[in-house]
Amino acid sequence: MIKQEVIESILSVVRIEEVIGEFVSLKKAGNNYRGLCPFHSEKTPSFYVSPAKEIYKCFGCQRVGNAVNFLMEHEKYTYPEALKYLAAKYNIPVEETFTSEEAKKEKEEQSSIFIILNYAQQFFHDYLLNTEEGVSKGLEYFKSRGITHETIKIFGLGMSPSEKDLFTRNALQNGYLEKYLIDSGMSVKTNDGRLIDRFRERVMFPIYSITGRVLGFGGRVLGKATNEAKYINSPETPIFSKGKNLYGLNLAKNSIQKNDKCYLVEGYTDVIALYQQGFDNVVASLGTSLTEDHTRLIKRYTNNLTFIFDGDEAGIKASLRGIDIALKEEINTRIIALPENEDPDSFTKKFNVNDVRLFFKKNETDFILFKTRFLFGNKTDEPLKKAEVVRNIIKSIIQIPNFITRSNYIKELSYELSIEEDILYRELNAQLSAQKTTVSVKKSAPAETTQTQELQKHLRSTVSEQEKNIIRLLIAAGNMDYNALVKCADIIFDHISDTKWEIPEYENIYNYFFSYRQEKKDYPDIKHFIHHPDKTFQQIAAEVSFIDKGISENWSKKTGREVPVSFNFKSEIDSALKHFTLRKYQSMLKENAKKLREKNLTVEEEQHYQEVQKAIQELLVRLTSELGVVIF
Repeated sequence: MIKQEVIESILSVVRIEEVIGEFVSLKKAGNNYRGLCPFHSEKTPSFYVSPAKEIYKCFGCQRVGNAVNFLMEHEKYTYPEALKYLAAKYNIPVEETFTSEEAKKEKEEQSSIFIILNYAQQFFHDYLLNTEEGVSKGLEYFKSRGITHETIKIFGLGMSPSEKDLFTRNALQNGYLEKYLIDSGMSVKTNDGRLIDRFRERVMFPIYSITGRVLGFGGRVLGKATNEAKYINSPETPIFSKGKNLYGLNLAKNSIQKNDKCYLVEGYTDVIALYQQGFDNVVASLGTSLTEDHTRLIKRYTNNLTFIFDGDEAGIKASLRGIDIALKEEINTRIIALPENEDPDSFTKKFNVNDVRLFFKKNETDFILFKTRFLFGNKTDEPLKKAEVVRNIIKSIIQIPNFITRSNYIKELSYELSIEEDILYRELNAQLSAQKTTVSVKKSAPAETTQTQELQKHLRSTVSEQEKNIIRLLIAAGNMDYNALVKCADIIFDHISDTKWEIPEYENIYNYFFSYRQEKKDYPDIKHFIHHPDKTFQQIAAEVSFIDKGISENWSKKTGREVPVSFNFKSEIDSALKHFTLRKYQSMLKENAKKLREKNLTVEEEQHYQEVQKAIQELLVRLTSELGVVIF
């Protein structure tokens, strides 16, 4: 484990805006930073980062936390892994207290897979550079494609052996478990129970996460066998999905953000070829068409996406769907079509960097012009062809949620095709109507059942909110003076020490605070909870801490929901404690009523319970009057 003093050293130098800025494009917003939330789909930024408070919060999906928590949520790191990532970023040495072999056994499944994939990348890279087969086949292939030694190192390229189980045998000999070799997709089990390599005699392209961890591989065949696919990717695993990752983004993200532009190409070598020409803001989808997850990933860094299409009609048709997906996410979408029979790899070999840049500049068009000219071809005078093209392009335009942007494209289409805007709008509205009629309507639950469920949900949430409010006050004001004699935390402890908690997470925080006070004779502050390894501790502390008047006012206007900007902790504590006391009285009343219903009570016992019942009811009446609430 990492020593506490090292953890404190790491947290003391971390700048949360720098950490999150590697994953989200952040812009200054007063004392904070704002960007699109990486945890849910949104078109208007509601994700805020506070450097002063060292926390982030999304006012859309309500995610909150600190830098460590962000890495755990976003990158699926464990707590120690997130700390080690930050330590490496800020050059803080971390002393390991366990061996690598022990680490492999203790890691959970995702961590074990990451370890094996990292080992695989090193194995393939070493095999490429330091074996006879690697040099004669793999290195020679890369050389023939114009890929330099420096680029091979930067992209971590490698080669898998032609021997069917060489990698697997080496991994097993080095202590890696069969289960995780299979789970990572690096090895497969044959029908007769043998374990062999998935990738054989292929040049290997590691696929990295945004932070540079190996997620999987793409492999291009080197042999001449015709029964094998030219390219294969790692299978879907707990950490890898083709539809959610982009090749080269780990290297391109900073340049994309700096240039406010992303180029999208088809293959691995296309990314590498353009990178060597100085285009370091290029990514590729992983053998699949563009997905919504891809576009949301790009949109974290820029709102400007340019597709670079190969000069191949069949390939362009297959890629057109990606344009609609980008438009749906309100990304400014442009297209560059390369000359016939060219791809970025071949094109960059024929022209120098200045010629390539000039070609891109001259041939970059918006999707209306591109789609119109591509779909029409040489048949601009055919009425049926023209109608088909119009319907196709409008099908793309209706993907755009923004009405103004949609209207501008209608104007452009009207000008390009010499068709009146009214006619285009009629077609647009017809397609929109057709869409609406195909949307299935969910069957609503019976009213009585729904109302009962809502009432039960309300009752549960009332208890939850009361308990959460007590915890909120403990964290926010526990170490403040309630008066000259006592702290706020002590007032809370005195009033609710014998109260039964119903939400275990809140009870844990309460007990932690109480134990901390007893052991250290002190009171933990908000930052103590923000940097606590327990996620619930972090979230509640962040919610308490993230109070910003500017954010709150803007968010209130935008959503119509009220966001608290400050609170009077004394009156809040008084009110919260009264509500807790009210719950206690209600519980006592219920228990006493149960005893009154018992059989074989003596006259004295019955009289006693009736007097207690009356006394509790009087206390309830007085307390509910003070709180201004009504109970049934």
